[in-house]
Amino acid sequence: MFALFVCASASAQTNLIEQGRAALQHNDPETAASLLEKAIAHSPNNAEAHYLLGDAYGTLAQHASIFSKPGLAKKARAEFERAVQLDPNFVDARFALIEFYMLAPGFLGGDEQKAIAQANEIKKRDAVDGHRAFALIYQHQKKPDLARKEYVDAVKEQPNSPKAHYWLGISYFPDKNYKAATEFDAAVRIDPSYMPAWFQIGHTAALSGNDLDRGEEALRKYLGSTPGHDDPPLYRAHFWLGSIYEKQGKKSEAKASYTTSLRINPSQKDAAEALKRVS
Repeated sequence: MFALFVCASASAQTNLIEQGRAALQHNDPETAASLLEKAIAHSPNNAEAHYLLGDAYGTLAQHASIFSKPGLAKKARAEFERAVQLDPNFVDARFALIEFYMLAPGFLGGDEQKAIAQANEIKKRDAVDGHRAFALIYQHQKKPDLARKEYVDAVKEQPNSPKAHYWLGISYFPDKNYKAATEFDAAVRIDPSYMPAWFQIGHTAALSGNDLDRGEEALRKYLGSTPGHDDPPLYRAHFWLGSIYEKQGKKSEAKASYTTSLRINPSQKDAAEALKRVS
């Protein structure tokens, strides 16, 4: 009987965490915070729940009043720090702390040296993620050349890492530099099962208007997968597939893809506008 109770309790906590994650993905941080607070009350030492709750508080802080913002920001930082305390190898929580330390003013706990310390801890655990962490710091410091160098160096050091090529490709997007596609191609040549790169091949095709057939194929492949928590969500794959269909003049297919995307996540303004265009 006790074993059954423990199993049911663990299942309930997992369910709350997954519901909280889904609420965050659907841009509902208030619901997410409520669910994740319950998850932590159930099991206070779950690092993932603390990390997601920090994300929820941080999102709420961005839209809060001047009076509520400081309290929510401090709560977000405390949750990220707790997640790292509980699991020192929780790299996503360390990345969240880098963002916080670089963005927050000093009186709320912002501290560039603490951000650098987190980047060094990440680098100890994963060289590619370490380069990405320092690139993030340089981006916040408005040093784009140094940020790009981190991604390039990651590929030089680990040319057979699909993740290194993937993040170098991502770094080109803000410049609308679609040679990003060559990096995503390199990633899937190294590892055809590296699904985020297939998503980005389709994403790049939709943005650039080039290689639309290949982009369609890549997104269809991605839609046949089960993305990890940190991978692009399926509703965005449906959106970019709709964009490709729209560029190909296939209005009915575009309408179906945009409709599916919005059914999964109704809060997407770009998908709602796109659906109007093809309806």
